[in-house]
Amino acid sequence: MEYEKKSSLDGVPIRVPTSDDYGTCSVCGGDCEPDPAFVCAEHGVQSLVDPFEHLL
Repeated sequence: MEYEKKSSLDGVPIRVPTSDDYGTCSVCGGDCEPDPAFVCAEHGVQSLVDPFEHLL
């Protein structure tokens, strides 16, 4: 997943995804509810958001 750095707060960078695909069901294209995974009501878990992905 690609991120764009917006600014920083007390030296901690604030980053946002460059697309909204992480919250969209890959089967039906519907919006998923974050819980902390993105879950489609009809097709189940679509993606997980890893807040530490950038540290790998």
